[in-house]
Amino acid sequence: MNVNDITFCIKTIHRPWSCHRLVESLCKHIAEPKIIVVDDGQPDRRFLPAYPETAAKCQVIQLARVDVGVGVGRNIAVDAVRTEHMFLLDDDHVITENLNLDRLCDRFNSNETDILGVRQGSGGRPTMLSRLMNGKRIWIHRGETRRNGYVAWCDMSSNAFLARTETIRTLRWDEAIKTFEHWEFFYRAKLAQLKIAVAGDCFVKHAHVESEDYRRLRKRAKYRSMGLRKHGFHSMRYPGGGIVRV
Repeated sequence: MNVNDITFCIKTIHRPWSCHRLVESLCKHIAEPKIIVVDDGQPDRRFLPAYPETAAKCQVIQLARVDVGVGVGRNIAVDAVRTEHMFLLDDDHVITENLNLDRLCDRFNSNETDILGVRQGSGGRPTMLSRLMNGKRIWIHRGETRRNGYVAWCDMSSNAFLARTETIRTLRWDEAIKTFEHWEFFYRAKLAQLKIAVAGDCFVKHAHVESEDYRRLRKRAKYRSMGLRKHGFHSMRYPGGGIVRV
């Protein structure tokens, strides 16, 4: 596998400058990257009209319907991929030389992995999804099942990961869950017995960009509750010990 076998997939809404920054960083550190951007924002807050020169470096899919959600947007992006492998990114990631993409590809090729995540600065460590309270609470916590050097197998990685395109097309994101989708996607990957790992020596920068309207879209707890109910949970425990309930 090399960079020509990979398409970078980005779903964005209401953060055109952030998406522009990510695309520019991809083009700076990777030669002629293949990039797909799916944008479901309000027409006056979209990436393509705000940064047409940067958008020309991508395949930009502008959806007619606003706020389709993370699941729909990412599925559309992955369905548009024409390479064997895809690399998922959030629109507030930034690529630096610390991605070490050649090393990541080598790690993917030489280890049994279906999804190989990278670190996000101090975040994105190997994470487990464990059932508590007779299976009624899902616990998100740091941990790993085994390790080979810098590669650690676990249940959940960051939202920056390399995978075979067909693996993700088969798994997909639940399109009803517009946000708080991360753990639910990886929980289904765990149920499907996919091999998830994190390459601890490969990094992206998570440079969060937030606005009031983006915050309103992102913090809709009803979608977290939807995911919990779907899998029969009444609550979730976060790594820091905080607990949220349906």
